[in-house]
This record gives sequence, structure tokens and C-alpha cells, in this order.
Amino acid sequence: MTTIDRRTTAAASRRGGVSALALVAAACAASLGGCRDHLGLDTVTASTLNPTEARHPIGFTSRTEALYVEVVPGSDGLSPNQAADITQFVSRYRIEGKGRLTVAAPAGARGHLSASRQVRQVIDIARAAGLPPEAIAEVRQQGRDGAPGGPQGGLMGPAVRLAYERPVAVAPQCGDWPEDIGHNRERLPYTNFGCATERNFALSVATARDIEMPQEESPRAGERRTAVWTKYTGASTGGGGAAAPAPAAAAPAAPKGAAP
Repeated sequence: MTTIDRRTTAAASRRGGVSALALVAAACAASLGGCRDHLGLDTVTASTLNPTEARHPIGFTSRTEALYVEVVPGSDGLSPNQAADITQFVSRYRIEGKGRLTVAAPAGARGHLSASRQVRQVIDIARAAGLPPEAIAEVRQQGRDGAPGGPQGGLMGPAVRLAYERPVAVAPQCGDWPEDIGHNRERLPYTNFGCATERNFALSVATARDIEMPQEESPRAGERRTAVWTKYTGASTGGGGAAAPAPAAAAPAAPKGAAP
């Protein structure tokens, strides 16, 4: 009788232990599930309410780029070197410029008359580079014949001034740690989160206009379009782009004993 009681008590103890273990496992699963749901909710809320670009915005300032083209008295117009400098300056304006390209002639009557031919040539170069007429502003500049004379500018006579405004990215200042991020129970992004990425991006960008406004699309390459369209249609092309000729059919074999 004593043996039966001991076996019954041991079985009951084992059943009780298994039940307790199952309850503990269920409680842990429920708590972990609650943490997972809570974490997901905080992640969505943090990404919606705390965007990095709004917390650490990149600023922009304007900088003037200018080119002075000296007007040589008695010359027939621009020299080859001056034309090359103007072409390069217009190319830079198309890449990074904002607003209109200003072509300023000397304000004085003497300087304006002597520079009239150079001004027309400058405008012709700009239009040949692809600038529409509304992108070019022809004005009169202030000052002594429009040239920064003396040792500072290096130009002693009248000059034509080309200028445009370009945006410059201003990186945000980082290093703000107002609170201990180890006690962030809501799991929200801390104050300095993402600032280094925004700062490095602003300092390394080549053309600030790319992140301030969308750039214009360039024409598609005809060679690449032809290659992609050929693969899509399944047509085979030869070296010159025309359809490759089909291989010639093999000639029938001569019968045995026939003369060659």
C-alpha cells in the first residue's frame, strides 16, 4: 500500500511540474510577442515622426561665379583662348548654375562701344552651347568701364563680365548629446542620430544643385537603344547594324564515279 502511494505521488509531481513548465513557456511567449509588436509599433512611429532629413536638414547658400573677358583695344573680337574659357564657363553654368547667365557689358560709353563685338560673340557661344535665349541676361555693369582694374583684378581696360549663381550645400552641425541614450525606453531615434550621414553627404556632393532640385534628363544614347531593342525583338544584327545574312545552303554531294 505504501508503494502504491509513493508511485501515485511521484506521478502527480511530474504532472504538476510539466504543467508549471508549460505555463512558464506560454507566459514567456506572450511577453516576447508583446515586445515584438511593441517594437514594431515604435519603429514605424519613429520613422514617421522623426525623419533624419527633417531633424538634420542640409542648408543651401548662394555663391557667385564670375569670368572677366578683357576687351583689347583694336582687336577684331575674342581670341581663341578667350573663346575656350567662355565655352568652359558656360558648360559649368549648365551643370551647376541657378537662374540666368548674366552677360554684363561695360557701363561707360567708350567701354560699351569697344566691347559690343565681344558681347555678341559671347552670346553666340552661349547659344551654340544649347542655352535658350531666356537663359541669358544682357545687362550693363557698374564701375569704371566694368573692369576690376588694379592689382586685384589684373585688368586695366574694359571687360565683359559673365556671372551666374550656384547653390552651395551647408552641412549641419553634429555632436548634440543632451540625454543619455541608454535610458531610451520608447526606442525613438536620439538627437544626434543620422547627423553624421547628412553632414558627410553635404560635404562630399560635387554639385549641390543635384540635391536641391532635380536635374534635366540627357538625351538617350542611340547605340544603347538599338542594342536593347534588338535583344527585345530577337533579331540578330551584323557588325554594321543590318540583319546578318543567312548561311548559304550546303551544295549536294557529287555521285560516286562522277568527274570532278
